[in-house]
Amino acid sequence: MKKYLFLKILALIIAILLWFQQVLLKEQTTDITFPIYVENVPANFVILSENVSSIPVTIQARGLDLISLKKAKHSFRINAANFHFGENIIHLTKQNLELPPQKNFEILDIKKNVVTVYLDKISTKSVPIEIRFAGSKDEEFFLKNQIKNINQSVAVKGPSSIISKMKKVQTAKISRKLLKNDKLEIALIKPKPNVQLLKKKIILQVTKLKIVSKTISLIPIRYSLKEKISIIPQKVSVMVQGPENIVRKLNSRNIVATIRTEKLKGDFATVDFKLPAGVKLLEYTPQKIQIIRNKK
Repeated sequence: MKKYLFLKILALIIAILLWFQQVLLKEQTTDITFPIYVENVPANFVILSENVSSIPVTIQARGLDLISLKKAKHSFRINAANFHFGENIIHLTKQNLELPPQKNFEILDIKKNVVTVYLDKISTKSVPIEIRFAGSKDEEFFLKNQIKNINQSVAVKGPSSIISKMKKVQTAKISRKLLKNDKLEIALIKPKPNVQLLKKKIILQVTKLKIVSKTISLIPIRYSLKEKISIIPQKVSVMVQGPENIVRKLNSRNIVATIRTEKLKGDFATVDFKLPAGVKLLEYTPQKIQIIRNKK
């Protein structure tokens, strides 16, 4: 019984081997997709775009050769030595397809034999750097602790049509945790894949500023005239605190004081203030504003 089972298994193995041999050695036809590789691009030019990046090709060959071809890295090779600025139309032929010379392949059909390659001139220009913050608290911190060399720029290089439209390059987001010895080493974010940054990071120098307080008087109180009311007093005084370079420039025109008349119920109201970034309100007087409703 075991002998017959062994013979059946052996016969099955032989049949599988014969089938594989027939498949691997028999001529077959299949489609294989090949990438396009453009080489010898003229100096001072760059490929802006291609209307196609890979092309399927119908190939006839032995099964074994087709398997090895699919595993290997072959491509269409386009020589761009004589290309010009703008649109270049290429008609692909069998000669453009790089295949192993020792294999017996027959190319039956190139599915798309016309490719357009666009060349653009390479240009360089300097653009300002925009500092980004990790959060509102980090932004407030760096307003209080001033970045000395914040107005920096970077040279960018790439296709003229892209470079001419670039307005800025952004930094990675900065935070207080990155500050070491009053300095920040921050990476620049590459704006587009085909744009090159001539420097990849910048150093920011941070100066810890003195925090001071200041009293500002006679700030007008704003309110809606639709309510037909009067207020007493019409101006307030405040004490604020913040970085010295910001606070010392403040006056009554830099601070907005308002009362919300739409929510008035009694005869007194409190005041809301809008302050410059980095400045904190310590106190204001008077604390309550009297509301006088005008007779209709």
